[in-house]
Amino acid sequence: MKKDIGSLAYLFLMAFLYHISIFAHTKSSVLSIGSNIHLINGDTNYLACFSVEIETISNNNFAPPAVPTGRYDRYYCLNDVAVPLTATGSNLRWYTAATGGVPNAVAPTPSTANKGTTFYYVTQTVGGEESNRGLITVNVDKQFNLFCAGVTTSSVSFDFANVGQSRFDYSYAIDGGLPVLGSQTSPSSFTVSGLSEGQTVELTVTAVGAPTCVLNPTLVASCKTKCTVVTVPNFIAIAPICSGSIAPILGPISPNSISGTWSPAIVSSTATGNYLFTPNSVLFPCATTQTLTVTVIPLLAPVFATVPSSVCQNAAAPILPTSSTNTTPITGTWTPATVNTTVLGPANYVFTPNAGQCVSSPTTTVSITVNQNIVPNFTAVPAICSGAPLSGLPTTSTNGITGIWSPSLNNTATTTYTFRPTAGQCATTTTMTITVTPNGTPTFTAIPSICTGTALSPLPTTSNNGYKGVWSPALDNTNTTTYTFTPNAGQCAAKVTLTITVNQLRIPNFSSVPTSVCENSIAPTLSLRSSNTPAVTGTWTPATVNTAVVGTADYIFTPDSGQCAESLTISISVNPSNTLVDFSWTVTEAFSENQVITVAATGAGDFLYRLDDGPFQQSPVFEYVSPGYHLITVQDVTGCSVSITRSDILVIGYPKFFTPNNDGYNDYWNVFTLVDKLGSKIQIFDRYGKLLKEISPNSSGWNGTYNGRPLPATDYWFVVDYPEDGVIKKFRSHFSLKR
Repeated sequence: MKKDIGSLAYLFLMAFLYHISIFAHTKSSVLSIGSNIHLINGDTNYLACFSVEIETISNNNFAPPAVPTGRYDRYYCLNDVAVPLTATGSNLRWYTAATGGVPNAVAPTPSTANKGTTFYYVTQTVGGEESNRGLITVNVDKQFNLFCAGVTTSSVSFDFANVGQSRFDYSYAIDGGLPVLGSQTSPSSFTVSGLSEGQTVELTVTAVGAPTCVLNPTLVASCKTKCTVVTVPNFIAIAPICSGSIAPILGPISPNSISGTWSPAIVSSTATGNYLFTPNSVLFPCATTQTLTVTVIPLLAPVFATVPSSVCQNAAAPILPTSSTNTTPITGTWTPATVNTTVLGPANYVFTPNAGQCVSSPTTTVSITVNQNIVPNFTAVPAICSGAPLSGLPTTSTNGITGIWSPSLNNTATTTYTFRPTAGQCATTTTMTITVTPNGTPTFTAIPSICTGTALSPLPTTSNNGYKGVWSPALDNTNTTTYTFTPNAGQCAAKVTLTITVNQLRIPNFSSVPTSVCENSIAPTLSLRSSNTPAVTGTWTPATVNTAVVGTADYIFTPDSGQCAESLTISISVNPSNTLVDFSWTVTEAFSENQVITVAATGAGDFLYRLDDGPFQQSPVFEYVSPGYHLITVQDVTGCSVSITRSDILVIGYPKFFTPNNDGYNDYWNVFTLVDKLGSKIQIFDRYGKLLKEISPNSSGWNGTYNGRPLPATDYWFVVDYPEDGVIKKFRSHFSLKR
């Protein structure tokens, strides 16, 4: 029994450890188990002592699957038909970036529409773990290149591009020796070792099987090993030489004993050039080249830009310069040394260059001609009138001399002008005088002022002092105008003006002459001087006003001559006198809402009516007249009748309110207009009909109290009995008490 139990324990332990092992392969953890197991009854045959430590690999340290294999770069020409990318692996995922991005399970097909390089990436997934990304490069229209990648003192390295070739064929030669041939599929680089300092290797590489768009599948490049010490040839610079002179010889060995060759080998004596010395590469592999420049100066003919070809007789002699005006001046001497300007005609002057200068001729001859001076001729300008336009004087004389005149032209005064020839011409100055005749002033007799419409005689076309001409504008006898006299051409006379004043006709004004008078009144005086300033004098027809005849008569004022005034007619009406005899009136019934007074005048004519001190009006009706006695005045419209006034016109009414506040104004209410109507009485009631007070029109009235107590502000009613036209009448209404 004990033994069975021990076996079972052993089996349990093995199963436990097995599951831990599985767990350890799937979890990130470290498990250590230390265990001493004692079987029942201490059976040492079944004693198992275990010390188990299981380490699991964390995800961070767990090696990912390998990158997919079978990748290779692609090379296409522009617009080639591309095929999908391929790789070998499980559950491939494709990317377009080295990190990040969204994977695609479908292999991409590259585009060949544009030149350049595109990068693609692929992974595989094994057991749920994704590998690192593998790079695939797609090149479109990539070109082959070859270059020296690096040098040492004993080796040179070349690098060249992969362009989709099947292999590289190469050949190289050291310092021009026999070529060494070979071929390789990779890498795209090549190194030659075991060289000496300064040795040159020339490598030729052909990319065999490159796409057709690779323009140069075969390229050549050279590399030279480094030199620890570089020697420089030290040929001395060659001085410039004249064109056509004996050229110097280029030596094959430099002063510091470096031998070599020159290119070109012979110095040209006609053109400036550079000459390259190349050391012997076998004897002097670490010597550099040297370049000498030999300047060839062209032969020059002396140029003397400042020496004139001609001079004027007796002019200041030009200086013969001892240096030419060439870019590189040529120095020398002249024979003769100075120019003689006194003798007419040409003369030769010989220039001899100093030695050592690159000149085309041993001497140069300059001819200088001495010319005779000419007097410029001009056509005389005739005399002008002051202010007349002057044309510019000619700048070229009639015998071909050019120049300028001074001073500026003056058309107001006689002036002498001087002509100065332009420099470089053998000519003298000359003068010309232009006579300017002063303008005379035409004189005319002044024209006296006229009245509007008065006839004007034509203005004279010959002045008092004999100048002839024309006037403008045309004569105008209605407005004051200034006229301009323009003399005829050729008379040297100035324009003059003449103003003719035209006085406008005035209308006489007689403010003291009335337009109407009363019959048989004193006749107004017809003044012989108007009210204007200044006054217009004249006579009247008829001379006096007749007031005895009723009606209208015209009186004509005729101005005296020479005053520029119009005649005037005044109509004077003679109105009949004393046509107003009397007037009567009527008044609407007492206490009417609109009290109206209507007046009826007796007599023929038109009348004006006035109420109290108001204005006169043409209507004989006065409306909304206030209660009480009033004055009515009637007068003749023409004022030719005595006015009549009546003062006993009574309008009966009552106050609409009163204010019993003991201020002395409107403290009592009464119908005062009935004061002269004997038998009149007034009763006052409240709104409920209660009798409050009975008063008489000739009493002081009601003070707004009842039994000595003030009544409230409100409306109160009244009944009045009064006689009118012999009949006792009653009138009822109401008024307001205001406090």
